[in-house]
Amino acid sequence: MQEYKENIKNTVWALIKMQNEFSFKNLMKSTNLSFIELSAIIGLLLQEKKISLYVNHIHTSDKRVHVSRQKDLFFQFMKLLSDHITSERSVTYYASQLCITPKYLSTVVKLVSGKTPTDWIREKLIDEMKYRICHSQATIKEIAFQLHFPNNSFFGKYFKAATGVSPTRYRVIHCNNEL
Repeated sequence: MQEYKENIKNTVWALIKMQNEFSFKNLMKSTNLSFIELSAIIGLLLQEKKISLYVNHIHTSDKRVHVSRQKDLFFQFMKLLSDHITSERSVTYYASQLCITPKYLSTVVKLVSGKTPTDWIREKLIDEMKYRICHSQATIKEIAFQLHFPNNSFFGKYFKAATGVSPTRYRVIHCNNEL
């Protein structure tokens, strides 16, 4: 049964990788999985950090889908952020990847999401730090190196400023059952 589930998960993963954009409905048709089965598989892929999801609520009264340029830029920014958070923390970097100015990126992201790009970068970085602290056996120093912090001290101060506890203390409090 476990092997069967793994094969289905790999099939869904392969379909997602082949398509730049996909809909849940199309994945259900392609795989012949029920809504619940496909939801479970996508949940596993999310946990493994193979995919990230962004929900786009669209009113479709006229059956045509319109995503504004600003929303499209925001989603592109979030995709880039997910792909590069471990190494890039500069708004300038993300703006250059999108071929727009940092000021325009900041304006668009704030307008669409209510948060600045810096807020998103900080939030995603802290999420990545927490994930690695809880889901790897790497030392805090190794995690700091993996996330391109200049040194262990800066990593610890950054994490503590955001969470209120040191990375080591966070691991003891929140992660003992997950290793």
